[in-house]
Amino acid sequence: MNNKYRRLLDGTNSDNDFWPTFTDLLATILLVVILIMVTTTIHNENVTKAMQDEIAKGKTELEDRVKKIEEQEEQIAMLTGIRKDIVSKFEEEFKKTNLDIEIDKETAAIKFNADLLFETGKAEVRPEFKEQLKTFIPIYFNVLYKENEEHIAEIIVEGHTDDVGFYMDNLDLSQKRAYNVVRYILSDEFGDFPFKAEVVKDITANGRSESQLKQKDGNVDRQKSRRVEFKFRLRNFATDESI
Repeated sequence: MNNKYRRLLDGTNSDNDFWPTFTDLLATILLVVILIMVTTTIHNENVTKAMQDEIAKGKTELEDRVKKIEEQEEQIAMLTGIRKDIVSKFEEEFKKTNLDIEIDKETAAIKFNADLLFETGKAEVRPEFKEQLKTFIPIYFNVLYKENEEHIAEIIVEGHTDDVGFYMDNLDLSQKRAYNVVRYILSDEFGDFPFKAEVVKDITANGRSESQLKQKDGNVDRQKSRRVEFKFRLRNFATDESI
């Protein structure tokens, strides 16, 4: 009899031990689920914030790029206007002289034909060309620098040849001719002229050999290909480059 009741009592105690254990398990599972949900929510919020930050950053960068493009376009438009004004002033001023020069209306480059400037195959500046330069240089640099000094980035004197002979020989000849023109302009023999101090800092001499031949009716125009050109580049403050 005692054994029977003892077994019943033991069974009751086992059931009572089971339910607290099961409840603890459920509570643990629920806690894990809640932690997962909280972690997921926080992660999603972080991802969303990161995406929003990236979008905001991309928008700012795009706005900056658009602004820079607009500034560059404004600068280019302004420099194009300056170049056109310079061309007009060149034409106006050089009409008053007897100089035999050609002015490119697009680039403002001014060309002297080399037949009158140098002896064939020689690099020394002829006296006739020196006289032309004495008339040309004061007008040229006064027009360039008087109203546009801050925009002048570079003055370029270019020597060009025709396609007769070897390329490297022509390159050497064209370089020497351009160099001798610059050397004469800056020499004591030439004397002073407006903005000479600025010109010394900005002027360069380049030989182009036969790389930019002139054409006429589909053929090389050797006479026009042999030339010296005066060019300039304007400073683009938006990009810190020159055009």
